[in-house]
Amino acid sequence: MSFVITTAVVFAAILGVLVFFHELGHLWAAKLSKMRVYEFAFGFGPVLIRLGRRAETDYSIRAVPLGGFVRIAGMDPEEEDVEDGFHSKPAWKRALVIAAGPFMSLALGYVVFLLIGFVWGFATDIPTNKVYMVQKGSPAAAAGIQKGDIIYAIDGRQVSDGRQVTETIRSSNGRELVIQIKRGDKIVVVKAKPRLQELEGKKVWLLGFTPEPVMKRAGVAESVRRGTILTANVVIGIVSTLFSHRITQDVGGIVMIGYVTGEMVKEGAYSVFFELAMLSLMLGVLNLLPIPVLDGGHLLYLLIEKIRGRRLDPQTWQAVQGAGLVFLILIVVAVFFLDISRIASGRLP
Repeated sequence: MSFVITTAVVFAAILGVLVFFHELGHLWAAKLSKMRVYEFAFGFGPVLIRLGRRAETDYSIRAVPLGGFVRIAGMDPEEEDVEDGFHSKPAWKRALVIAAGPFMSLALGYVVFLLIGFVWGFATDIPTNKVYMVQKGSPAAAAGIQKGDIIYAIDGRQVSDGRQVTETIRSSNGRELVIQIKRGDKIVVVKAKPRLQELEGKKVWLLGFTPEPVMKRAGVAESVRRGTILTANVVIGIVSTLFSHRITQDVGGIVMIGYVTGEMVKEGAYSVFFELAMLSLMLGVLNLLPIPVLDGGHLLYLLIEKIRGRRLDPQTWQAVQGAGLVFLILIVVAVFFLDISRIASGRLP
């Protein structure tokens, strides 16, 4: 199987898992709230396999395995007053059903991080002095530094781990560095000038490569602790990016996700699962944005309903959702062209 096909299969599998578990959250919450659910399907398109009917819900597998969907009675404006439907339940139950999708996405990301801790472990505080990844278009790439290189010395001073490498580069104040590299059985000498870049809100001198981490498998308690911290840090990072000037630099769409998936496939299963966790957390956070057609928009609708003491006119809400959909499409198109411009200019992660 070629690399392109492998990447496409992994990309489709990740997308399918993300959407499936998100919709599964809506299903479980609807069932707990005693709402009638017409159908829950894995995938889209024509029905391939009918799994049967249980508690008034049809279960099926569809032809295109890119996620899934749940049809809850009463969510269509034309049947709002259906018995046991969505709008027949109190606002708090409807909010529970809506919020369950993003919650499931966040929970999936957290669980995958726990799995990573059990199987591969978490990175220790001090990485190795071996190059793990080189950013395209970076000073490191321009100098010829390659993945797998071992940074042996900088300006004649020997370095033994990734922390020493990073500290030496950051304290360079941008001056050109002479770097001795072990590449196989050869010693290669390169010159590279660090570039001032923003990292975690600070301007630091970087060459644009990542040292290979030292992985340490974790037990249950340590996996829970590290998984919780990692999940919290990722969520906080996503939220801070959304409300900062970095959004145009850090945001990526379907093209960038596909590119990153290809890079993760090269790295192996650990990186693929890490990407799955990251994307699941992103899906959970982004779906809570108060934009009509997203779950956050529906939660905003319920808040307005609670304040007004009555529901919005169905036609008005449909118009608002239509505007929200147009807005979302414009964002997707803009991000798509941003991804294309990055590829064309070589500004890739």
